[in-house]
Order: sequence, then structure tokens, then C-alpha cells
Amino acid sequence: MKKNLWIKWFLTITVSIVMLVCFSSISTAGKNVLDRKSIGVIRMFEINDLTGPTSETCSPFHDAFVDGLADLKKQGGLIYNDPKTGQKERVKIKYNFGDNKAKSGLVPMLYERFSNQNPKPVISWCGSSAACEIMPAWAQRDQIPVVAAPSGQPIWSPPRWSFVITPDYPAQAAGAAIWAMEDWKKKGKKGKPKWAWLTLDIPYGRAMIAPESTNFIEKLGFEIVGTWTIPYMPVDTTTELRAIKKAGANYFYGNTGVLQEAQIMKDLQKLGLKESMQRVSNPYTPTLKMIKNAGTAADGLVGIHYLAMVSETHIPGVKMAADRARAHKRAFDSDYMVGCYYYEVCTQAVKRALEKKGFPITGADVYQSMIDPAGFDLHGMTTLRPFTKNEVRGSWDVYMRKIENGKIVRVSKTFKIPDMKPDGPWTPKK
Repeated sequence: MKKNLWIKWFLTITVSIVMLVCFSSISTAGKNVLDRKSIGVIRMFEINDLTGPTSETCSPFHDAFVDGLADLKKQGGLIYNDPKTGQKERVKIKYNFGDNKAKSGLVPMLYERFSNQNPKPVISWCGSSAACEIMPAWAQRDQIPVVAAPSGQPIWSPPRWSFVITPDYPAQAAGAAIWAMEDWKKKGKKGKPKWAWLTLDIPYGRAMIAPESTNFIEKLGFEIVGTWTIPYMPVDTTTELRAIKKAGANYFYGNTGVLQEAQIMKDLQKLGLKESMQRVSNPYTPTLKMIKNAGTAADGLVGIHYLAMVSETHIPGVKMAADRARAHKRAFDSDYMVGCYYYEVCTQAVKRALEKKGFPITGADVYQSMIDPAGFDLHGMTTLRPFTKNEVRGSWDVYMRKIENGKIVRVSKTFKIPDMKPDGPWTPKK
């Protein structure tokens, strides 16, 4: 009798618990996702130049990214459809960032601290070349994919867990040379035009001078007359510009920041060399900040770019970025839009991994979402080809822009950059 009584009590309690769980599940499922607790936490981190020589460009990347996260927090977190629970869930994002001041020495310490936090980060991004060029091996080892815009060859060759969302630097230089050759011919010039490098003396500055880009530019018909470098904060570039003029350069190209490029353009104007030598630059200087820093001296600067113009607010992605900048009282420039671009890729990759696997996810799950053939929806800001495990460069479409009369204007149609990979079509034959 006592045994039967215990069995009855056990069954009664078990049924009660099951019914309670069922009713609780039904009650919870009926609630809006914002009325329920978040299902968990996702961690990500950033290493970027926030106070160094390229911070004028890199800081807006950071600002746009954290503004996006702030908006996401106001919405309650990242909301997605979880295949495990069969309903909408939301995760909170914990975020860390560190300033490497455009130097590589600080990167190991920052990476070690951020990558070993709990829960383990599932994705990171870097806006500084000095960070991006040494993180790929660690990213693959630790299985934390990293999204990079600065794109010297060590970042994407060999392909690992580092994904480049802007055109690579050697290809940017090659693309700029394509435009320069067309410009030379359009102006009716004869003979072989001469090309020079004038760039920052840091990894970012030297990244575009590769055997492939050099070979391509020479095969295009240019004579390369030399390389000149400038320090982090040049107070005068007269010596370099006179040397480049003496070498006979018609076009000269380099990777700089706004402050360095402003000095170059001011000195060009002071020396009266704008008409005889065309300055061509990377994407981060033909911007509104350049006009603000250099004034009328900025006129004549031509640069390559991959994002839509900030004036093209009829494009959904541009309007979205402009609205975010306005809401957070930021200056809206191309660099801020780059930060929005970072944000979209990182958060879309995380959301895709969550919707495929359900919470929790790992960096390996996010890696799989990065190489998903569906690619990424950038709302018209730019185009990004789907990544694969063997091709981690996604951005191949560029155009040229110019500063004229204090405004930024397009001076070319969109075109594809050539492939600058080592052992590729433009690697010099031995």
C-alpha cells in the first residue's frame, strides 16, 4: 500500500511539472520577443587606430559601428528566428574595442585580452592595417573570423579567416593607374607617362607597392620613376614633391590619411605643380574632411573609391547611414559610411549563424555564414561578392572621384579592379 501511494504521488508530481512546463512554454511563446528575457550574449571586438596617424579616417569607422550597436540595444538586442526554439529570440551583444594607434606593437596585447574573454568572441573587425596584417593567423588558430577593410597582401594571402570588405591596396593602385592612363590619352598626351609613389612610411602606406601592382602599372604603359615616403605627421612635403617633379612624374599615388594628404595638396598648390603633376590617392582622402582640412588646396585631388557617394541619399544604404549619423550627431562622410558597412557585415554574419544553428553559436558557425553563397545585403552602399574559403576578397568594383570647386564629383564609371594575388595573372614571371 505504501509503495503504491509513493507511485501515485510520483506520477501526480510528474504530471503537474509537465503541465506547468507546457503552460509556461505556451505562455512564453505567446509573448512578444521583447517581453521575454534575451536568450544569451554574443561577444565581438574591434582593434583600430583611434588616436594615431590615421585616426582621422579610422575613428569614424568606430563611431558608426558603435552607433549601430547603440541602436540595436535600444531595440532590445539582435532579433532572429531561432531554429531550436521555433520562435523569435534576441541576443545581447557585448563589445570591446582597443586603440593600436596604427602600430603593430600594441596589437598582440589587445588581441590576447579580447579574444580570451567569456563568452568567447564569435567575430572581430579591424580598421587599422597594422592590426589587420598580423591578425589572420591568430583568427584562424582561435576560430574567430575577422572582418578587415585595410587590405595589404598579408591580410588575404593566403586566404584564412580574415575577410576583406574593400578592394585590396595593390588592386586599388592598379585601378587608379587604369584611370590615369585613360586620362593621359584623353588629354591628347604623347609618349610614355611617368608614375611615382608618394606614401606614408607605415605598413598601410607601403601596402599597395607589390610586385603585382608594379608589374601591372608598367605593363599598362607607365614608367615608374621612384618611391618617396613621408612620416606620420609631415610639416612640409616640398622636398619630396620637388624630387618627384625632377624625376618627371606625371601621376603620383599613395596611401595616406586626411592630414597627410592635406599637406601634400597645400604644398602642391604652393609650388605651382598642380597642373604638371596629378595627385591620385586611395579611398580615404577624397572626402569632405579633406576639403575641410585643405580648403581650396584640395581641388584637383583624384581618388579611387568603392562606396556610393554621400550625396546619393536616394540609395537605401546611404540614407540609412546618413540617418544614423544625424541621429547620433556625427559628421556624415564616406568614412562614417565605411563603419556602417563594417556593422552590416558583422551583424548580418552573426544573425545568419544564429538562424542556421540557433543559440549558442561559435566563431566557426560565423565563419560558415561568412562564406555563405547568399552573400551580404549592403542596401546599395556598395557591392560585395560572396566570399569562399579560397577567396576572402569580396570588393572588386570601384570608380574615381575628384574634388572640384570644393565639391566631390564622379569622374569615371564603375569598373572592376584587376586581380593582384601572388602567383596570379600579374605576378612577374621569373
